[in-house]
Amino acid sequence: MAGEEKIQKKPAQEGQEEQAGTQETQEEAQEEQEEVQETTAPERDEKELPFPRATITNRLREHLAKGKQIKGQVKDEMNVWVGKMIQRVAEKMDSQPYTFVNYEMLKEAIAPYESIQEIDSERKALSGGLKKIQEDCDKLIEEIDKGSKKKVASLKFEGDKLPFPKATITNKLRMHLSEGKQIKGPVKKGLNIWAGKLVKAIAGKMNSHKYNYVDGGMFREAIETYESIGEIEIEKVRIIKQLEAVKLSCDVLVSEVERKFVK
Repeated sequence: MAGEEKIQKKPAQEGQEEQAGTQETQEEAQEEQEEVQETTAPERDEKELPFPRATITNRLREHLAKGKQIKGQVKDEMNVWVGKMIQRVAEKMDSQPYTFVNYEMLKEAIAPYESIQEIDSERKALSGGLKKIQEDCDKLIEEIDKGSKKKVASLKFEGDKLPFPKATITNKLRMHLSEGKQIKGPVKKGLNIWAGKLVKAIAGKMNSHKYNYVDGGMFREAIETYESIGEIEIEKVRIIKQLEAVKLSCDVLVSEVERKFVK
């Protein structure tokens, strides 16, 4: 029986070995084909290249290990790439609003390409600065909200004597509320008391003048601050929205910095 098992396993093993050998042969053939394609790829017309082919090849050989083969594709792509780099430097200098280009402009144009080793530290600095802006935005938003909430918590409208008839205040409220909206009792009372305090405050401001009368000019001056409160509240909302937009912009910028600032 043992002999029969060995006889049965042998063909299976041979099949696996044949399959592995076939796969290896296919991979080798594919590699050879790719190498042939690269070797036989048509070279660009030298007129299309920014530099003589021999010039780039010689510069490459100066910095490669002796005897290392340079594929034709590398020679041409290096040729084109160096030309593009010179174009970028020229365009950077040309962006200056002068009728000449000088050595300082050249250094400014080349400097970013010479600081590749510092890219990581620049990335950290930029990301850190943008995140600090986000933190400052959060603090300012919190400060604006905290001031409003603190004032709301401290407000109390108490008193037994109402300065205005209840029905008058209720009717004025209904004129400016959505139809069918229920008005709770504390709202009617609180608004009544606050309206009385409002009249008292305005009267006090007008009374501060040394004249024995109050006129329209004094009245408009007294209510000026109250009239601007609505605009101030709108401006606070606008500022908060702008700060939120700044935070979102910083998020996008941080993502771009992390993606692009790589060695």
